[in-house]
Amino acid sequence: MRLDSSVPKINPADGGRCGGGGLSFCSVQEGAARFLQGRAGKALIVAESGAFSAMLPAVRAPHTLSAMWEGDALPLFALPEAGCVLAAGGAEVLKAARFFAAVRGIPCALFPAEAAFDGVLSARGEVTVGGNRIRVPLAAGEVFCDPAFLRPSLSEGYARLMLARLARFEEKAVGLICRRAWGGEGYEEAFSLSEMRGELSPEEIVRRNARLRMLEEEGVPQGEGMRLEGSAYTRWQALCALYLAFFAKGRPRRYAVPDYAARAERAHVPYASLQIPSREEYAARALRLERARGELLAELRAVTARKSAYERALRAYAPVPTGKPDLTILKILPERAGDGLCAVIRDFGLMDWEI
Repeated sequence: MRLDSSVPKINPADGGRCGGGGLSFCSVQEGAARFLQGRAGKALIVAESGAFSAMLPAVRAPHTLSAMWEGDALPLFALPEAGCVLAAGGAEVLKAARFFAAVRGIPCALFPAEAAFDGVLSARGEVTVGGNRIRVPLAAGEVFCDPAFLRPSLSEGYARLMLARLARFEEKAVGLICRRAWGGEGYEEAFSLSEMRGELSPEEIVRRNARLRMLEEEGVPQGEGMRLEGSAYTRWQALCALYLAFFAKGRPRRYAVPDYAARAERAHVPYASLQIPSREEYAARALRLERARGELLAELRAVTARKSAYERALRAYAPVPTGKPDLTILKILPERAGDGLCAVIRDFGLMDWEI
């Protein structure tokens, strides 16, 4: 996917490369004016409350309808017929507009308010319709990125790149310990995009996140950090603390068997969905852990050694959260992300500390 100043559509169905897809960096007002120019019929504008003011010039244009996003896509279909749709805000409103555009077969313009780029490029996604969450196809849209509109989210966007780098470490660690396939072209590109040593420009944060979301759409793992709640930086801190403790001092507890049934009940997941290793697999993983421990610990320490540089970069956009990471948020992660590194740590009997 070529990311430049052009305005063609990014099509998730073909990896964003159809017709040399790209992003347009311009103001919201300029992007809306470009998109509406020469279009016949009414235009529907959907925006979150915090994003509505940015769309005011377009809202005041002739032949436009406007709707404040209230969390459900169903009311959009009760509005008068529209020939196109423009959406501004976070992932939920963008997915709802793309769903509406897919059903109606009309073009859409997207003005993301989140530099992490969730909900912008995925071919399918979960949308609330009539109070129910359903997974639906989403139309491709023309994407306009306004650096000023995105600025409040740049810190989170940068931290999402940090999480993506940690996801590459997790992919490698699980691959070496569990003998699963890892690496390849997608891994290498995602590694390069998330390998940072300092501050990035707003445009670079957006470009990197956009490409990473496309790679994830193509199958590159997001990492278990995306199953956690909270800010991306807080999740990064918590996972780094756990991973460091495991690779520095963690030793498999041979005779300590986790209470898988109780853990599944606490995490509200079916017991049958847990991936529990056999005795032979447990022993093989323990051997592979010892062989790979030094290499993995050195790589992880190299990542966490950049914490000060990362925090300086984050402070350029917003205050950095202070205090120690809350490790209790990791308690049910092995059950929520059964193929992640925390599940491996759990199987070694090392995730049953008291809260």
